[in-house]
Amino acid sequence: MPLRFVPALALTAALLAQNPPPSGPAQRPPDPMLMPQVLVLPRGDRELKVDGSLIDWPELPGIRLDDQRQMSGTAQGAFRDGSDLSAVAFMAWDEEALWISCAVKDDWHRALDANTLMVTEIPAADSVVLTFDPERDTRSNGADPGRREDREFWLADENGREVVQWDRLRGSARVLDGATARMVVLHDKEHGITNYEARIPWPEILPASMKPAIGLVLDLQIVVNDFDEATDSMPQTRSGLTFGVSPVVDPGLFASMMLVGDAAALSGVVPEFPPKPGLAAPPVPPADYWRQLSAELVQQPPVLFDGSNPVAQTLGAKRLTTLEKIEAEIDRFPRVDFLEFHHRIHRRMSREVAGIAGRGLPAWWQLQLESVAKNAADPVEASALRVFKLPMGGWLFRSQQQTFVVDAAGAELAQRLGGAIDFCVLTTPMDLVRRNDQLLVRMFFAKPPRPMITHIAFHLPAVPMDKMTLAVPGQLYELSPGVRVQALGKALADGSVTWSCSYRIQLPGGPSVLLVGANLHAAEVDAAPVDVMVLSPRNPEALDIVRKVTPGVVLLDDAFACQSRPDTARIQLRSFLAMQTELLPTPTVLLAPGESWTVRASK
Repeated sequence: MPLRFVPALALTAALLAQNPPPSGPAQRPPDPMLMPQVLVLPRGDRELKVDGSLIDWPELPGIRLDDQRQMSGTAQGAFRDGSDLSAVAFMAWDEEALWISCAVKDDWHRALDANTLMVTEIPAADSVVLTFDPERDTRSNGADPGRREDREFWLADENGREVVQWDRLRGSARVLDGATARMVVLHDKEHGITNYEARIPWPEILPASMKPAIGLVLDLQIVVNDFDEATDSMPQTRSGLTFGVSPVVDPGLFASMMLVGDAAALSGVVPEFPPKPGLAAPPVPPADYWRQLSAELVQQPPVLFDGSNPVAQTLGAKRLTTLEKIEAEIDRFPRVDFLEFHHRIHRRMSREVAGIAGRGLPAWWQLQLESVAKNAADPVEASALRVFKLPMGGWLFRSQQQTFVVDAAGAELAQRLGGAIDFCVLTTPMDLVRRNDQLLVRMFFAKPPRPMITHIAFHLPAVPMDKMTLAVPGQLYELSPGVRVQALGKALADGSVTWSCSYRIQLPGGPSVLLVGANLHAAEVDAAPVDVMVLSPRNPEALDIVRKVTPGVVLLDDAFACQSRPDTARIQLRSFLAMQTELLPTPTVLLAPGESWTVRASK
């Protein structure tokens, strides 16, 4: 295919001239785009300064990210046309470094807050993310061994003008040495154009065994993140280099880039790219592995531990082995991948969600959610409550009269369960992995609206914060006849509230529920017994609360949960087994993702 070389400024100016697509009758979805192949020309004798201006850049092949098929997050009015988000990037190389520039059209630019750059977390700022796969063997997100040598770089408008390198597989990040790596971002408010420019040394991109040379081919992904809400910690729209090549956005689908000697040698013809190498084994366990894991759970259902036998004997060797398999898969799933999966779910980036959920552990979560949706449709006996552990986090409660969720999280919850849910309780609303924004939006706009119990206001798409009704610690709320929810605890001395809030729930003629979060003190809960307690092991007074309340059964929260915070390790399976013994004589149940337990009201 013929190449088209254009000055960087000329193609950047073309972004300014973009008009919205014409309105008219609905058309069939466009055909997928061809897989991009990027040619990187040498810098030569051209002097480039990393100053945010593209005036010194030569004529180069442009890398375009301005096709609507490359957009993710176009729902709920987040994307209108190219003025919302479109971009064009350029690359050049020499023996020392790779040079990158990217001009982004964006009607509202969000720089990084001066005091919020934390390399251990995903920063909330408009950004360009560059991912390089030198060995071209990445095929998936999650624990794909092909990601071991991958390098990812984050460019954003922040005062230090530092290049941040992410290691998603290991959940770490660092700032590159400013003496060799440099990044500048300049925003033109009048025209709505943001120029990103960077120099990244090759040793930061390539493993020691590889050197830059003519003909070298790497795999590449470029993603532009667009934050359009000042109070939102997640991007509303994203544009990706390979996002348009299939109906879903496959996180393991990278483009390829080749270092070439000069433009004249190409003679207007793209050189032949070598195929990607074959793999000796699947990047993550295949679908049959996960189906078998689900089958094992069905064959070895959860059991009540009451101390009559040691916990390992009560579980049984087969069930313990299955739980250990699940534990191992969750333990190795990368923290940043888990967070970003929630981001895509919250902002209804359906194509990205579908791509992530297409394989590996996310696919198993979806398989288990299908099982929950099917089993939750079964009738519940009178004066009983069936409690489901939702696969990605949170709980579903079903009685004859009421269906409600607590900290419900995960993909497709709104579609599979949303219509049946009467109310929702959020114990830790600011924690992005303990809620589902799309489900909450559906409940808020239902007619009539369905209650959402939260003690802290947070950003929810299309929902003004001042329209959220906040629960006050210590207050009792009657949601419908016989359904009472009491927020436990008390406000702090300065009037603020704790990060989490605990609740006591009473259903008409049904079991009573106590949700014990991480901040509840034993002195803040009445001694009145409850039929079921959902207990956070992170609560330092957990044992005292159990002794005071004497619940009929305790369900342990936070089990089989991925790590989501860099400063907080996940709780291991062995710790839950030890806690079951510690809580005796109170009976306990440890549920795996997608499993359920039936609780009956005390006489």
